[in-house]
Amino acid sequence: MTAGEHRLPGFIELAELGAGAQGEVVLARHESGGGPVAIKYLAADLLGDTAARSIFRDEAQMLKRVNNPHVARLLDYLESPWGTAIILEAVPGRPLRKVLDDHEGALTAEAALATLKGSLLGLAAAHAAGVVHRDYKPANVLVQDDGQSKLIDFGIAVLTGQGGEAGTPAYMSPEQWAGGPATPATDLYAATGVFVECVTDKRPFGGTTLAELKTAHSEGFASFESVPEPLRPLVQRGLAKSPSDRAWNAYEFVSELESIAVQAYGPDWERRGFLALGAVAATVVTAVPLAMLGGALLTPGASATSAAASTAAGHVSAGLTQGATSVDVMAKTGTSASKGFLSKVGGTKGAVGIGVAGVGGVIAAWLFWPGPSVGGTSHAGVHAYFTKPGVLLGQDYLPASETPYIDFKYSLTPARAKTGTKVRLVEQFRGRTPGALYYTPSGERQCFGHDVKAPKTHGYGWGIGLGKNQLDMKSPDFIAFYPMPPTNRKDIPQKTTGAIVLPVRSDTTGEQKPFVQAECATISQWTTTTRIVLPDHKLLPPGKYLVTPHVPMKITQATLDEEAIPPESAGGRIDGTLPMIEVLDD
Repeated sequence: MTAGEHRLPGFIELAELGAGAQGEVVLARHESGGGPVAIKYLAADLLGDTAARSIFRDEAQMLKRVNNPHVARLLDYLESPWGTAIILEAVPGRPLRKVLDDHEGALTAEAALATLKGSLLGLAAAHAAGVVHRDYKPANVLVQDDGQSKLIDFGIAVLTGQGGEAGTPAYMSPEQWAGGPATPATDLYAATGVFVECVTDKRPFGGTTLAELKTAHSEGFASFESVPEPLRPLVQRGLAKSPSDRAWNAYEFVSELESIAVQAYGPDWERRGFLALGAVAATVVTAVPLAMLGGALLTPGASATSAAASTAAGHVSAGLTQGATSVDVMAKTGTSASKGFLSKVGGTKGAVGIGVAGVGGVIAAWLFWPGPSVGGTSHAGVHAYFTKPGVLLGQDYLPASETPYIDFKYSLTPARAKTGTKVRLVEQFRGRTPGALYYTPSGERQCFGHDVKAPKTHGYGWGIGLGKNQLDMKSPDFIAFYPMPPTNRKDIPQKTTGAIVLPVRSDTTGEQKPFVQAECATISQWTTTTRIVLPDHKLLPPGKYLVTPHVPMKITQATLDEEAIPPESAGGRIDGTLPMIEVLDD
């Protein structure tokens, strides 16, 4: 059989999400419509292996037991002559592993605690169904745009009480190394180890070989000096050598976590944690365009599985693997597991401002290059925010997680074009404008409503880019092309020098600006579509360019009570990437 003959009929594959010895995971959509799903296929060379098919089937059965918002859903398990597949929920997020790798330094304590709590709730649901995950690690936690997380990959999960020396060595509990029975405490050990990594930027136990890691986890002593002092009792219990010395129940561990978190960081710790985690995750480039995950996801029984409904083993619920499944660390090979107000200044372009009378979001960048011809689409995203928003809002005790922000998501089509080609740039705007929000010296959060003024709150504003007068443009709508080189792919242009600024035609639709009480902020969004016919090569020579409708792509202005302040004094930052176009030589 060819590779195509091992595919589930009726599905169109959009991208590969991961591959390993057991098989591969692809992002797909049913040809009849509906939202995307992730399909995990058993490798073609394992289809005749009874044991491999049994393991694959067991994974689906484990997932069938678990139904919880903190665990990604599995939708179907299917076997037929074409092969074996698990149909999974496609989660719009990025692995915690990538978040930690791309982020400089440790997460805030609140962000780390929020991650741990979400994971513990997912594990608790699995444990209540009698399932022990056995492979909790950063790669198996997906962080979503709002800072919420989902647990994935039950590839080596077992029922409580079953044993076996399997897992990922860096996070395996002493009883896993000894081949002892798996219990909920086994997962709590791994989750605590990941928590330590989040809050300190270091794993609790080191080692470069299996022998070193086994000794470290089974006999070694972990120093918790770099763990914030209030959190050390939680960590010490979670990493106890004996399962009986750890919390046996994940819900019990969550109760301990919440009690410690409230005492140490105040009653609003979790909300600040989600915002901080979302802000960090927003700067991480995703492996798969999150725009491809938009739309309604399939639900159990949806039409996307109808093509193979007669072979379905029943609709089941849980997650998406974005990498190789972990393997038995003691396998014959002897190798380790790897497996207030928003305003648009200067028309729909020029400076984009956000203010009040006054972090989250997706930062993604990916390219679908069409080959040597005209075509393709370039996607990108930018996140603008403040690391010291209290300076901007005139509040001494405002935490960083309460920052105003602006998110831009971009789609540029075509990504390769010749002179005379019509090019379209779609910019999706989303902004958060805190208003009537006040923090007391003790950290208490107060929201007074939409229109409350001073003395506790102050007017503020900020903007990105320059207006048409500053750029000597007649048109209020324009875009800039930054040549590459000297601009690099990951640069956010901070100057106007070198930019080729051209007039365009733009339309803005879908404008919404509701005040959200839970956020104590105006959450605004709209979409701006910009169109330009590429000029001749005298104006725009052949080559690659980064494209932006804001020149330069930096925070250029900030005001507090109508007085200008330096944006850098409030820690103004912009992260992400811009869409890219290649202008072809005729």
